[in-house]
Amino acid sequence: MWKKMLLITLLNSLFIESAFTRELLTIQDSGYIRIGTTGDYPPLTDRGRNDNYKGFAIDMAHSLGRYLSQKSSRKIEVQFVQTYWSGLHKELEKDHFDIAMGGITRTPARAEQFLLSSNVTASGKVALIRKEHYLKVKGLNDQELITTLNNPGFRLVENPGGTNILFARKHLPNTQLMVTADNKEPFLMLRENKADLMITDLIEARYTIQNESELTIANEATFTETRSHKVYMMQKSNQSLLKAVNEWLSKEDIRSIQNRWF
Repeated sequence: MWKKMLLITLLNSLFIESAFTRELLTIQDSGYIRIGTTGDYPPLTDRGRNDNYKGFAIDMAHSLGRYLSQKSSRKIEVQFVQTYWSGLHKELEKDHFDIAMGGITRTPARAEQFLLSSNVTASGKVALIRKEHYLKVKGLNDQELITTLNNPGFRLVENPGGTNILFARKHLPNTQLMVTADNKEPFLMLRENKADLMITDLIEARYTIQNESELTIANEATFTETRSHKVYMMQKSNQSLLKAVNEWLSKEDIRSIQNRWF
């Protein structure tokens, strides 16, 4: 009997964890929308002291809040929920937030597991390297660059989760791969010469080299297979929120917000 009761308890627990989705009407009735963001991906999302978030995705989140306020004829507050790349998918599934924003690349795997918004901004990956290595890779095409970098003499640093480390493990298995706790630490390691390169998004790389004189971008264009778009991500059952988000994106002047950051 106790085994049966334990099974029922476990099933109920699983149901409670996965079944709830705050659809658009629930969000409107509650008066707030929860934005899941890592806060470690400038210029898209950057978390400062006292949970003060800034960046392109943060400005877009506030714009979404204003749009939903107009749509529902009541103010919808924007609440930011810090998440991490390694736990992003699981936390969204468990309804820790309503929508994930900031540095999320459209991939087939994500499209199968979640609802993805319309394209927000183009993206693609590059190799961010210390300048002393630039002459070794200058002018190389995709395959030549990968072949040159896929060498045990290079120290490669990546953050866990996300698509950067997937690309690195697929194409650069012979490098000395170091995995950090978050997305800010790799840039510190590059600056302090504890790493030689990082695979990251062109948006992030361009933003980084503005303030890091020791670093540069190895490739003239993004790796061909990585060319994609940044999107916003919601639970698979939340069609009503997806519809509202895509309506908002179709009306928003994304370029003017983007120009503030990159």
